[in-house]
Amino acid sequence: MKKNEYLCIGKIAGTRGVSGEIKINPYTDYPEDFYKIKNIFLDVNESPIEFFDLKIHKSQVLMKIKELNNKNDAQILQGRFLYALNKDIPIDENSYFIEDLKGCAVEDAKKHKMYGVLKDVFNRGASDIYEIIDSNNKEYLLPIIEGTIEEINLDENKILVNPLKGVFDED
Repeated sequence: MKKNEYLCIGKIAGTRGVSGEIKINPYTDYPEDFYKIKNIFLDVNESPIEFFDLKIHKSQVLMKIKELNNKNDAQILQGRFLYALNKDIPIDENSYFIEDLKGCAVEDAKKHKMYGVLKDVFNRGASDIYEIIDSNNKEYLLPIIEGTIEEINLDENKILVNPLKGVFDED
């Protein structure tokens, strides 16, 4: 079950050249995913934008929006976010969108002890880290390495984990 109809896929970082091309910092694992997304929105309550001449340059996505004919027009959009329909974003099997994981209950796979709710996921280089908040608003950081995740069940809004010793205040 997917929770969010739209997902934020990037932020407009600026312009390139004088013709109104925009530079986007993608929020996808692979900037090339933009080639597969047919409808991109500046606002989830609006129609999709008409874009063309999409290309990847280094780690950014470059695109022309039909209505933007010069650098001044494009600069107005700097700092805005871009969205796509969740169903239109390519994702590998057994992979999940972070936004769909947020709010899931995090439970010990063996002891069935509830640790809290997943607040966010971030990465500092070595692995993803799950930020979990318990019922007392105490924060725990769970590094996700091989064997840590037992099961993710979005239908039940639950993540079963095998936590590393010492992450949670264990007896």
